[in-house]
Amino acid sequence: MRWLIPLLLVQMLLSPTFAAEGVKGSGVIMGIEVEYDFKSPEHSTVTVTYKFTNPGKEPVPLDYASSFTFFREGSRIIQISDVPKGSVQYSLSEDQRSVAFYFARTFAPGEEYLVRIVVDSPRTTEKGNGVWKFKDIEGNFFEWPINGIRVTFLLPESIFKTYRIVRLDPGGELIYEGQRKGAVWEKRLLNPGESYLTTADFTVEWNTHAIVLSAAFLVLLGVLGYFMYSGGRRKIVIRRGFVKTLPGHRGESDIISKVEEFIRSAREEVAITSPWIFYVDWFTSNIKQLTDRGVKVRIITWPWYERRKVRDRWEYIENRRQSFALERFLDMFPPGTVKLNENLHSKLIVVDRKKVIASSANLTQTGFWENFEAGIWIEDEEVARQAMEYFEKVWNAENSVTLTREFLKEGRR
Repeated sequence: MRWLIPLLLVQMLLSPTFAAEGVKGSGVIMGIEVEYDFKSPEHSTVTVTYKFTNPGKEPVPLDYASSFTFFREGSRIIQISDVPKGSVQYSLSEDQRSVAFYFARTFAPGEEYLVRIVVDSPRTTEKGNGVWKFKDIEGNFFEWPINGIRVTFLLPESIFKTYRIVRLDPGGELIYEGQRKGAVWEKRLLNPGESYLTTADFTVEWNTHAIVLSAAFLVLLGVLGYFMYSGGRRKIVIRRGFVKTLPGHRGESDIISKVEEFIRSAREEVAITSPWIFYVDWFTSNIKQLTDRGVKVRIITWPWYERRKVRDRWEYIENRRQSFALERFLDMFPPGTVKLNENLHSKLIVVDRKKVIASSANLTQTGFWENFEAGIWIEDEEVARQAMEYFEKVWNAENSVTLTREFLKEGRR
């Protein structure tokens, strides 16, 4: 059986009068449709459809054999099918440019039967002087008339390119399928030996408006994506937390541990504001380690006195613990490390312009262990930038005075 079908095909191809008489004498009429579906200005998928119809009121048996060759260079047949399925048999040539096909079936009254051949054609058109030229010649090589022939071509749908048909045969008609442009040629009857020529020229231009709008859209999308990503990233990645001092709950009091962690992590710069600094040994020990390894440290605190209003006049009372702390700072820290401002009330630590801790606690024994204190910490460069802007304004304020031994001695006189 494997050799029977090829042998039958050869016999029928060598006897075209059998096919001709079979169609001519059967009453089955035949039409052809050719569609060029362009993927680019050169490349198209070509679908050739043979349409067989029984217009009569009686069933008609028909045996039919034929061959088809697509002559365009580089083309190959990629599919052969029939509707309804199951009747067609075929044999492809080695180069896939030719196919011999055969079917034997009985047509019911009014029934239509289709044989489709699909071709991949990478060189459908030729280009000259900036114009793409399309040309198709359909010929009737059968011994019976072809009852209707239709040739269609559809140009690609593209946002960034505009396709314009600049010349069309007088017999052609412009068509639109959605956003796609094209043309169609139709002839009701093609006699044996008669040829049918279809030609058209088209141009391809860049759609500058679409390109500009697309570029603007991509920029907008990028900006929105950045803000969405950065906003989401801030929610997910930023480290932050709450700190507190709870007298009698040492296991839950963590302001001092977070302050110490931040200070010891410094690599470049530490900025501190605290009105009172009494926890001297702990504080000077941690800060001295930073200055010894080149970390820039700046501290803003209160002077060594308290200013109190008694009736209608101000009295200045020395605070010995603050005075002792300032003397230790002069002994242990580089000159220019400490400034004094009697209007200061903030308790703030900024590390490497990346980390911030702000709380109600002074750097004192009471602030770390005895009072109810609370604050927040955060690792975020934007927040740290704003905190440093505040620190610089206080540091450079007119009433901020650099701590020196001379100033300390003069103030006590």
